[in-house]
Amino acid sequence: MVGGDDEAGQDFTEYFTEFPGCSGRIAVGMHTIEQGCVPFDARPAHPPPGSHVHQWLPAGTAPAPASVREPVPGVFLLLAGPLGRPLAAARAQRLVREVVRGRHAALRELPAELSGALATARRVILFRGVCSAEQLFFRAANGRTQWSSDPRELLDGPPEFDRETLWRACRGEDVFVYPGLERLLPGRLAVLDGWSTRTETYERITPLPLPRRTTLRQYADLAYESLLAETRPYAAAGRIGVLLSGGVDSATVLAALTDHGADVVAYHMRSTDPLADESPRAREVCRRLSVPLVTVDPPDQDASYFPDARDFPLPFNHVWFRRLELTARRIAADGVRTVLSGLDGDVVFGPLRYGLYDVAVADAPWRERAAMVNGLLSSRWELSRILRSLHPGRSLYEDPEASAETARASDFLATVPGAAALPYDPDSAAQEHTLNLTVWRPYGLHCAKPWGGRRPRRLAARLPNAYRVVPYAGRTIDKPVLRLAAARRVPSCVWRHYGRDWLGSPDETWCLRHPDALADVLGGPDARLTALGVVDPGRLAAVLADPRALRHNAESLLCTAMVELFLRDLADRTEPTGDLRCR
Repeated sequence: MVGGDDEAGQDFTEYFTEFPGCSGRIAVGMHTIEQGCVPFDARPAHPPPGSHVHQWLPAGTAPAPASVREPVPGVFLLLAGPLGRPLAAARAQRLVREVVRGRHAALRELPAELSGALATARRVILFRGVCSAEQLFFRAANGRTQWSSDPRELLDGPPEFDRETLWRACRGEDVFVYPGLERLLPGRLAVLDGWSTRTETYERITPLPLPRRTTLRQYADLAYESLLAETRPYAAAGRIGVLLSGGVDSATVLAALTDHGADVVAYHMRSTDPLADESPRAREVCRRLSVPLVTVDPPDQDASYFPDARDFPLPFNHVWFRRLELTARRIAADGVRTVLSGLDGDVVFGPLRYGLYDVAVADAPWRERAAMVNGLLSSRWELSRILRSLHPGRSLYEDPEASAETARASDFLATVPGAAALPYDPDSAAQEHTLNLTVWRPYGLHCAKPWGGRRPRRLAARLPNAYRVVPYAGRTIDKPVLRLAAARRVPSCVWRHYGRDWLGSPDETWCLRHPDALADVLGGPDARLTALGVVDPGRLAAVLADPRALRHNAESLLCTAMVELFLRDLADRTEPTGDLRCR
């Protein structure tokens, strides 16, 4: 791999179809730009001074002379995410020239899951694909433009965190914690000149044109067709892994790959707690589809819940880090390099909002709407809530009473007056970004989400809200489109499964067994969250001493501990230049 110019040598996009990220810093007035390709696991701990652009390559890539691609002289092209197929020289030159001239719609030709940067000595254009989970963090000030897939590279010293934002992170909310850094929403680009930033939208998800009164069954058939289209490129890419839970989303992804005749193996994270064990359904799916199943055992309940090595670009405030880490290790050991999941099935086809108004105005056959109204009247929601949802601005899922019923307990955190839970933001992906940089990519893995592709999203943009939930026989069945799509392809024990297993049971059990470990992380002398006034030490001691309170607060305790580890890792990188602070 030598040279970024196609005439000077072979281009790195001929060798790689997935890029773990990129970074750069351009100082106005400096025309000499250091550039190069670096393996993900050989990135420098601190970016070099001066102007530079770095293309990250997959972990384990053999060191070799390589230059960042320069399709047009003086314009560097850097990528983050899956490319799909090599980017031909002529195509890259035409695309770059169009974008540099301000014709930003040309970026739509790139895969929707791809993000990247076009960098010159005077200007940088950052873009994020409309379906991309690849975030590029950036800032422009004092004649300097900086960006990176890892926000820590942009820090000049310890950040001054907002206390409420950290409080929300401890409660499990997927929030962005860094002050002073900017990021892109999907389908957006930013033009930076070192002094200012201008953003604009270059692509939107447009609803799929469908006939009026398209039925639920027709939507289900179209959903599976879109899934087949999204999974087709992976079918000929060698052995593919699928993260298989016991749910309908991942099971249908596995079914689509088998329809293509792909060489596929399923990986299931087993739980020894019978209340959280989904493995019987996973085994039944693999038996039905004739797919080998690899079961990854959970960490020992008496072992440390928290990872020994810390490298968190953002708080991974979730309870599954260790399980996912063990799964990634096993997948990599099997020689699998691409793994698909059912992630985004909930976001794309699940109920973001739903109410009587949505049923009344739904573009659906009147008999189906009448059945939905009857189902609502027999559902778990009280009549008063149902009637309030007749207002266009009301949703049964945004009702304050409903939110209070599902809010996580956080009795050990300091009180933040007036801070109610924020509405779910599907474009906030701090947890997913952290997983990519700390679990998948260190093992050389790419994790794809076919349900989040352009085709399923276009279909979902046309889907009436009334088809995101079906109230039936006193129950509310979520994602009916995906369930019907799976009905002919996976066992009924999966697509008919209602509700959730008690997935938090193992975590509650661990907290009950190891309150001392929680006290060491959250209440020890080095506890950052206590020093920042986010954790109340008196309340923490009371919760840890009461088994009932421990069980009630278990999920938030573990999320808070992961935020604490993030802060300690960040302090190790930024101190002794200063202490982490809150404002």
